[in-house]
Amino acid sequence: MKRYFTTSVAVLLVVLLAVLVAPAVRVRGSSMPFNVGIVKKSVVFLYYPKGESLEVGTGFLVEIPSKAEPTQSRVVVITARHIVDPQWAGCSWKNPQQIYARVNVKNFRVGQQAYATDELVFDLVNAGKNVWWAHPNERVDVAVIPVSAAHVEQLLQNDVHFIPVADFATKAETENYKVGIGDQIVTAGLVPALLDTERNYPAFKFGRISNIPEEPINMRCTQEDKPLPRNVWLLAGNFVGGNSGSPVYLLPPQPSAMHRVMLIGILAGSIPNVDLGQMVPSDYVFDVIQAHYPGANLYRGHTAHSIMK
Repeated sequence: MKRYFTTSVAVLLVVLLAVLVAPAVRVRGSSMPFNVGIVKKSVVFLYYPKGESLEVGTGFLVEIPSKAEPTQSRVVVITARHIVDPQWAGCSWKNPQQIYARVNVKNFRVGQQAYATDELVFDLVNAGKNVWWAHPNERVDVAVIPVSAAHVEQLLQNDVHFIPVADFATKAETENYKVGIGDQIVTAGLVPALLDTERNYPAFKFGRISNIPEEPINMRCTQEDKPLPRNVWLLAGNFVGGNSGSPVYLLPPQPSAMHRVMLIGILAGSIPNVDLGQMVPSDYVFDVIQAHYPGANLYRGHTAHSIMK
């Protein structure tokens, strides 16, 4: 059961040089009950060189407002821990010292601009210590990467949006609305097969909650590696390597909206050949944010800045 995917040398050249011209894409409206544009523009494509190929994954940008200074927000990249810490996941290769994030530039026109994307470089290690944060529970596949002021400035010059922390579901909400098996979800993330395009095109995938195990589920880096227990939910859907780190939103049932659109987790991996994925519940992500941003406004719920339409 291979869980992590790499790309060819040709893809490495495409990602780093961005020399191909992607065909024009017609922008259409969406009938989804949330702002698709904000979610799409919050997703960043993550990668780092691994031998002659790339290790790839997805991250998304989250804004954390301050209680004292509402205009002074912090920004983080949320992703799966195994992307920045493959050794923790039992992989055979070394942990990266840096990771690259690719975002789209503003006001792009095919054939009229030299570059369609911009690249940010995040240091993962400083003076021998990790500069990203994990959950204290070793069974949780979550990483939070703080974004420096300089990187925030660079991001704001590009075509990005930040998901508000208010979008995160609370435990009370998931219990009150009896979130469980059969509920519909949507994710947005990187698909390696689309990396030969000039722009980032996060693929939206739709599925349902398949099960909520009462025990850890074994996951492994590759078929040859030792399985390790992880705290996850199971999702029914067609997920692939590269999707790891994607935000997972719970969609309101149709035709009536019984609850708000809520971010309920991040995609942590896929189980090949059975159309199942593993999701880390968002409460674990919120735990990490809360531990490292004690002065933040961590209100979660309906807000004017949410992704709801």
